[in-house]
Amino acid sequence: MTSIKNTSAEPTLLFIPDISGFTKFVHETEISHSEHIITELLETLIDANEIDLEVSEIEGDAVLFYRKGRKPTAAETLAQVQRMYVKFHLCLRKYEFQRICQCGACINANSLSLKFIIHYGNISVNHVKERSKLFGKDLIVAHRLMKNDISLKEYVLVTNQLMNACSTWVEVDHIAWEKPYKGQDEYDFGAIKYCYLSLAPLESHIPELTLEDYVPDPKMSKILAVESTINAPIELVFDIVSDAHAKHLWVLHVKGSDKTNGEITKNGSTHRCIMNGDDNDPFLTSHDFNITKDFITWIDTNHTGKSDLIITLKRIGNNLTRINLTAMQKQNLIKKMMYTLFYKKGFVQFYSGSLDKLNQYCQSLRASGKRHSSGILLEPAT
Repeated sequence: MTSIKNTSAEPTLLFIPDISGFTKFVHETEISHSEHIITELLETLIDANEIDLEVSEIEGDAVLFYRKGRKPTAAETLAQVQRMYVKFHLCLRKYEFQRICQCGACINANSLSLKFIIHYGNISVNHVKERSKLFGKDLIVAHRLMKNDISLKEYVLVTNQLMNACSTWVEVDHIAWEKPYKGQDEYDFGAIKYCYLSLAPLESHIPELTLEDYVPDPKMSKILAVESTINAPIELVFDIVSDAHAKHLWVLHVKGSDKTNGEITKNGSTHRCIMNGDDNDPFLTSHDFNITKDFITWIDTNHTGKSDLIITLKRIGNNLTRINLTAMQKQNLIKKMMYTLFYKKGFVQFYSGSLDKLNQYCQSLRASGKRHSSGILLEPAT
């Protein structure tokens, strides 16, 4: 028999950011990338927590935060709302301005929006084995308020129970970005009064995206170039080679990738190739993508090795792709001589072996009728 232990009810802040447009987004776009995007947005909201909120659970398109103890002031609560809103929309802007993938999920990510439900009431915690779950009438109130009569696309709703619990909420008219509206909705347990504010004025706080300029240093020179023909269409080769999480599938000596800034490749994607498991492992940024139907090129900047790898793909047939890897680095005369004498042969073998491994991986996918998991779409689906 399952043992349930519950704590006594305590005054608790309930703080719920909810992603609007989630259902349509998931149902009408590619499930793989829509899942990645929603996960990234939920993680962004959790990482933006600065007022010691705890996560009770993640409910598909919303995070149920709570905090017991001290009462939340108007200033800290609205500041937390602003921080989450800005981080959320900054994440979405990356899909708008740095997007490479042309699938429906990546194209339509900017249609998602955000709303907040903030309530204060008596909540207990049920402990079932190793799991904890919030419980109480006020939790039901917070969830019901997610379905309200507010017509705004993005807003924060704060119940009167919270405003009455903390004296600083009388200052909300002066510290908020706009004068709050008053509202009331009827539910089966009675009327709930609240105030609400549009989040639209916060849009001006979202910083402009600037992709760091990684244009190769003009003092860099070519130190080697390796070419090979891959028995696969250019779309598949690009999907694999541009995938920061797939380096171990074709690059020699790479065991995996970490420290990535997103699951889906974008202009400015970063990752670290795990080779030795130390600080000498290469940390890379992919940038300057130039994509046409039959020719694709981009640059991987190796911050650890202070070098650039220019990757070029050219369609030479329906199922044939020519790939060229050109390494660039700043070298003086002595370094160039040392490199030519002692290192160049090894690097050529490394890149050539990697391209052989890439060809084998592509052929294994085609033989089994499988796709690479990244799923980057180069042209909008018709």
